[in-house]
Amino acid sequence: MNNRILKLFASLLIIFSACNESNITDMGSSIQPPGDKISVSFDRFDINSENYSVDFMYSRPDSFLLGTFSDNTYGTVHADILAQVEYPKNHVYPDHVKPDSILLVMYYKKFFGDQYAPMHVSVYEMNKKTFDYTTPYPSNLNPDEYVDKSDSLLIGEKVFTAVDASGSDALPYVIIKLNNDFLQRFSNIQPDTYSQDSKFFDFFKGMYITTDFGSASMLYIRQIDLEYYHSHTYTSKDIAGQDSIVTVNNSVTFPANTWVRQVNRFLNPDKENILNQLNNQPEQIHHISSPANLYTRVQLPIKEMQQKIESDGSRVFINDAKLRVDINNLNKESFPLPIPANLLLIKENSLERFFNKRELPSDTCAIIGSYDRKINPDTKESDYFYSFDISGLIAYEFKQARENNLELPDNINFLLVPVRLKLSSNNAIIDVSQQFLLNGVTICGGNHSKKPIKANVVYSKF
Repeated sequence: MNNRILKLFASLLIIFSACNESNITDMGSSIQPPGDKISVSFDRFDINSENYSVDFMYSRPDSFLLGTFSDNTYGTVHADILAQVEYPKNHVYPDHVKPDSILLVMYYKKFFGDQYAPMHVSVYEMNKKTFDYTTPYPSNLNPDEYVDKSDSLLIGEKVFTAVDASGSDALPYVIIKLNNDFLQRFSNIQPDTYSQDSKFFDFFKGMYITTDFGSASMLYIRQIDLEYYHSHTYTSKDIAGQDSIVTVNNSVTFPANTWVRQVNRFLNPDKENILNQLNNQPEQIHHISSPANLYTRVQLPIKEMQQKIESDGSRVFINDAKLRVDINNLNKESFPLPIPANLLLIKENSLERFFNKRELPSDTCAIIGSYDRKINPDTKESDYFYSFDISGLIAYEFKQARENNLELPDNINFLLVPVRLKLSSNNAIIDVSQQFLLNGVTICGGNHSKKPIKANVVYSKF
């Protein structure tokens, strides 16, 4: 049967179902052409859901969080940074160099929270070990494995607020002057240190940047640089032929960029309290928040779907299948964090592989759902939700079971994960990463009395 005809039947069914869902279990006989044995059906399936606590995530961030932010809804997030810096390959200093200063410069795009809240930032030199470029590192790694946080390794500190920054409004920055002992190390560097990675990272393994008080402000760091300022002198003849001493001021930048490794470390110290609050709500709701805080597990009843849809042995075509996840009371609540623009519905057992191997969405494993809204005809207000097209997933699971003579499990576990998308010039998705900025949304669960998570499936039999 022509797929366009099947899709036409499905479209008619969706229109009719919007008017009256009580008589749409099987309406094929009312719309099928004479002589064709087609039935187009609609089924709605219940979805179980539960909170999912995230211990860590793997990522290669292109920007960073730094600070601590506390919120009654999503809890406390503490973020600090461990970073290598790129060295100037084969750089040679001129003779008679005099060190001037070495600065840590952190450029930030924006901040979240109270612009007047003080932050105390401490910078330590990593002295125990450094990162391997190709190894994935978790966001909850233990900094004690990389740095001895003693006073002797504290190379800089500063107290400031977000509004104290220098630079332009477009890209403000904070400067922390590092101490003289650290400056002297860089001024006495051996010439061959800049010849290869192993020698430089043996000399300087990286730095650990952390905060130890303040819970109302978080910086979105866009760029981190070490800047080494120095000068050298040489003798020159002036126009009268007399010797004169010329001083030349120079600087060398060591950026923490994509050519070396950085890890943004996240802690959520009061996560258990937030989970207890969720479990005591009168309605089933779930928080989805980043970075590495709370996701939601949903169970797709794939066996029940197969038994219902393929019950009589007919050939089946999945015309349309949507999993809808409603946002809880967006019109009434003041949300403390930005709402994720996109969620990824991903098989739970594929989560780590998907992000470590930098895979792209597929309709059999990982499906993107975007934040959307529609006018509710009953309330005349906007309903906000995420919608996931699971038609390809259902068809794939049915086919795999049929062709391999397998029995489908009762449920397939999925996770709802906030993600960042990178698009090409023609809007194709070229990269998906777990959201590492502050985001949060509260959704209705599968047992919510008014807006439960449901899977709506339209299918044809012939």
